[in-house]
Amino acid sequence: MKPLFKPDLLSWLCLVTLALIWGVNFIFIKISVEDVGPTTNVFFRLLLGSIILSIYLRSTGSKLPLAKTNLLFYTVLGFLGLALPFFLISSAEVYIDSGLAGLLMSPMPLLTLGLSALILKDEVINKTKILAFVVAFFGLIVLFGPENLLTLGGSNKIEFISQILVLIAACCYGTNAVLSKLAPKIDVVAMATGVCLGSLLFITPLALFYDPFFKIDFTNEAIIAIVIQGVFGTAIANILFFKIIELKGPVFLSLLNFMIPPIAFFTGVLFLNEEIKINALLALAMILGALYINYRSSRTNKIN
Repeated sequence: MKPLFKPDLLSWLCLVTLALIWGVNFIFIKISVEDVGPTTNVFFRLLLGSIILSIYLRSTGSKLPLAKTNLLFYTVLGFLGLALPFFLISSAEVYIDSGLAGLLMSPMPLLTLGLSALILKDEVINKTKILAFVVAFFGLIVLFGPENLLTLGGSNKIEFISQILVLIAACCYGTNAVLSKLAPKIDVVAMATGVCLGSLLFITPLALFYDPFFKIDFTNEAIIAIVIQGVFGTAIANILFFKIIELKGPVFLSLLNFMIPPIAFFTGVLFLNEEIKINALLALAMILGALYINYRSSRTNKIN
């Protein structure tokens, strides 16, 4: 029996679906953290995602491989790909708009490119790609605002720090994408399940002792937002993430960032009535332009 989709088509379907899920997910993070805070939000979305993936894995008749190498990757990727960036983004969205948080994720493919060249040896850094880095860097300066860069102790200090937290999360995702390519070749669902369970090792102590979830009153809005994050933004997204890595690798995965920033930015405007700022639109154009320069350079190198 022939597969329903060819590998290239399947890769693009997974990529577009993941972009939509993660792009829209920023508004549900915003809704949730305003009621329950970042720690509780991350804990329950990871817990729910882990339960769903574990049940699904068991229903397929598969088991979670528990070799030492597998356990190492579950832990490392769980920390870098889920626990830490989820916590950083959730903490940031307490103070900044969801659309801005999504926009700040856009430099991730440039980091992925650099790490792929250094670690995987499957990318070449040339003058065009350096230009892409420079354009993206100035796009971030426009996004932050020169006044915030020059006066870090001013009234917008907490917003500036929140933006930096999202950039660190983007770095985590970039590193995670590259390291995922080095992970043991096991079933995609098993890897997604193991990584999600591994992430709970880091967030559970915080949810129990640092910011106890059992002391929080959950609103209906927060519960719905967490469930959506757990089902779509964690369980399904994690499967799609590792499937794309398996099919095409981390550089192809980084194309998500052409799609996620505008989706996150404009869904925040449409559904949360977030403000459209000129500097954010200009930064979006500059960063997407940088990503396009990088993408064209990568395609040219492959053709040559």
